[in-house]
Amino acid sequence: MKHLLPLPLTLLLYAQTGLAQEQATSHTSETEPTVQVVERVMPAVVNINVEGVVRRYYRDWFFGTFPVQQNISSLGSGVLITPDGYIVTCAHVVDEASALKLKIRVTLNNGKIYDARLVDSSPDLDLALIKINAGEELPYLRLEPLSPNLLGQTAIALGNPVGFQNSVSKGILSARNRTIVTQDGTQVEGLLQTDASINPGNSGGPLVDIQGRFMGINSAKYAGERIEGLGFSIPGDRVLAYTREAIAVARGEKRGAPIPTPQQILSERFGLSVQEITPDLAQALGIPFTPDAGLLITDVDPESPAAERGIKAGMFLVRIGNTPTPEIAALPLQLLRIKKGDRINVAVSQITQRGPGMIFQQTYTLQLVAR
Repeated sequence: MKHLLPLPLTLLLYAQTGLAQEQATSHTSETEPTVQVVERVMPAVVNINVEGVVRRYYRDWFFGTFPVQQNISSLGSGVLITPDGYIVTCAHVVDEASALKLKIRVTLNNGKIYDARLVDSSPDLDLALIKINAGEELPYLRLEPLSPNLLGQTAIALGNPVGFQNSVSKGILSARNRTIVTQDGTQVEGLLQTDASINPGNSGGPLVDIQGRFMGINSAKYAGERIEGLGFSIPGDRVLAYTREAIAVARGEKRGAPIPTPQQILSERFGLSVQEITPDLAQALGIPFTPDAGLLITDVDPESPAAERGIKAGMFLVRIGNTPTPEIAALPLQLLRIKKGDRINVAVSQITQRGPGMIFQQTYTLQLVAR
C-alpha cells in the first residue's frame, strides 16, 4: 500500500492563497454587493433644504432686546417610501419649517427639485413625514421586510453629508438599544449604533444592510477630537410603525392629532397661556409698549406646574432658558421635544409698584417640571 505524503507547506499555502484570490476576484466592481445595493437604494434618497427669513431676538446689556432679520437654511436627508411622494426624515431636520413657516425644498437623486409640505412630525421619536407632488411615480425604498439588525452585519449609510449629495459610507452594526442625550438635553433611547460615517446632513437618510433591507434612519453622531465611529440611527421597526400611522392619517384612513405648536406645548405641559402685547393692550394695562416686555400670561391652569411655582395671570413671560420671548414666534423650538418630567427654566416678571411716570417690575427665574 502506498502512503500519500503530505504536501509541502509552501505548496499548501500557495494552494490556499490561490483559492482565496480566486474567491476575491469572483466579483467584478459592477457586481459587488455594496455597489448593487447603492444602485437600488440611492434613487430613493433625497436632499432636504429648509430655508427662509426669520426675525431673531438678541439681548444687549445697554439696548435691551432687539429684532434682527436672519436667513435660515438647514440641510438634511430623507428617503422616499411610497411612489406617490411620501418621504420620511428626522423631525430635527424640518421642525423649524412648521414653527417658523419656512419652505421645505426636496432635491431628488436625478436633480429635480420640488416644494414639499410637512405632513406630520413626532419630536419625541425624532421622525417626520413630508410629501412632494411630482405628477409621476417615483423610485422608493420598501421598508419591509426589515433587516434583522444583527451585531456585526454590514451597515450602509446613504445621504447628503454637509450638502455633498448622493454620498455613501459603509461599516457594521456596532450595538443596539443605545441611549444618548442631545445638545439640548433631550434623551433619546433605543437607537442603533454604527461605525458607518454619519455627519451633519446625513440625518434623515436611510441605513440599509448588504441586501438593501431597511435598518433605520440616520439621526446623530458623537463628535470630538478623539471620537470616531459613533453614529446612531432610529431602528427600522420604530420608523415602520410611525410611517404606517402617519400615512394612514394623511390619506384619511385614520384620524390623527394635528402637529402641536410651541404655544400649545407651553399650555399643555406647563399650564401657561400667553399672548403678544400690542400697543393697544399696553395702553390698556397702563404700561409702556417696548419690544422686550415679554408675553402677557393670560391664564394659568390652577393645577399646573406654573401655578405650583406661583406664576399668575397678569405676569409677563420674558425668557425660556436663554431665549427671550418678546413674541409668539420667539418661543424656542425645544418646547416641541419636551416630555413629561423634563425641566425648563423660565423668567417671569410682574409689576410691583407704579409711581409718577414710572413702573417698577421684578423678574423671577423659576424651574418648571413638565406634566
